[in-house]
Amino acid sequence: MSIRIRQLFSIPGYTTFMICMILQGMGISISSPFLAVYFTTKLGVSAGVFGIFTAITLISGVWVSSLIAGRSDTGMNRKTLMVTAMFFNALAFSGYLFIHEFYLLLIYMTIFTAAGASAMPQLFASAREAVNASRSTDHAFANSTLRSMFSLGFITGPLIGAVLLSRFGFQGIFTGTTLIFVINAALMLLFVKRPAPAAAGSVRAKPKLQLKLHQNPRVLIPFLVLTLLYSGHWLNNLNISLFIINTLGGSTENVASVSSICALLEIPFMLVLGVLSAKYSNRLLMIWGVVLGGAYYVLVLSSTELWQIIAGQVLLAFFVAVISAIGISYIQDLLPDLPGYASTLYTNATTLGRLFGSLAGGAAAQWVGYRHAYWACLLLVVISFGLLALPQRLPGRQAAD
Repeated sequence: MSIRIRQLFSIPGYTTFMICMILQGMGISISSPFLAVYFTTKLGVSAGVFGIFTAITLISGVWVSSLIAGRSDTGMNRKTLMVTAMFFNALAFSGYLFIHEFYLLLIYMTIFTAAGASAMPQLFASAREAVNASRSTDHAFANSTLRSMFSLGFITGPLIGAVLLSRFGFQGIFTGTTLIFVINAALMLLFVKRPAPAAAGSVRAKPKLQLKLHQNPRVLIPFLVLTLLYSGHWLNNLNISLFIINTLGGSTENVASVSSICALLEIPFMLVLGVLSAKYSNRLLMIWGVVLGGAYYVLVLSSTELWQIIAGQVLLAFFVAVISAIGISYIQDLLPDLPGYASTLYTNATTLGRLFGSLAGGAAAQWVGYRHAYWACLLLVVISFGLLALPQRLPGRQAAD
């Protein structure tokens, strides 16, 4: 593994991509755990209204990033796209510093978070182009390593956010988030080079590959699978803390411990999956992840003690590592000439999954209780397994893509 890691660092720009991915994870996670508290205590809106705010901003981001994805693989300057998107993310979070009226903030954040939504997929796409330009075939390992850096940033972000909140209040976490996105934009501007003209020309030579998702079952099925799996994952994220406290009699400290164990295990699992990807197909690794994810949901449904949930974090961490690290490689490998489009499909699947899972999780918990809400998670896993098990029979032209 050490040789493969050294080879990644020898790829021009890859070190910068890793640093930017850590900062991207930190930028998102510094404020996200505290937003619901900010909206309900400082802006005076209900949790339901905050949910609507989240849904609107997420959907607008999916729409705009999809529009950009359709053009990002046709010779556009991907570096400019990334720098611009990260700058818009900085502008978006700076809005919390001077806008304190809900509806005005909703309009502002919908516009600027949508404009910044393409930062993540374009970052993955640029890293993929850098790997391709180096003539490396270790795509899955590169993606796994890159995605593990995002997880590392996502783990440390809430800790930094808690310190900023205690010392400087909400102004502190919003200022910190804004600065991180500004730093990310500066790093991209100064240290990332635009892909060579030959690489861009290879994409321009194949404009016919700008496909519509619903017309290509070969790509549509993985997209649906990832959306379903992320829906179940976010349903779990929404309910597990309440399940631990209200059903198993745990404490908030127990909730924090469970979350930390899972997050810490995800990083080594992602690296291991990157190694396994050299021997096994992405589709097979996805199936393994689905099976272990299903095992985790069964464990939650049958659990009676807190230690069972803690032990189950091994299963959950592997599942999350698979859908995070292998999921993007799965779609990118199906569309090797469209890294921007493929990466955007992946991030849109995660965003839609987060949206559907959050909405379904709240409804399921209210209607059937925290424990039985996990039957929905299990159903989503079973459907995903069925989709992955479908025969992969492709038309001759597509199979050659």
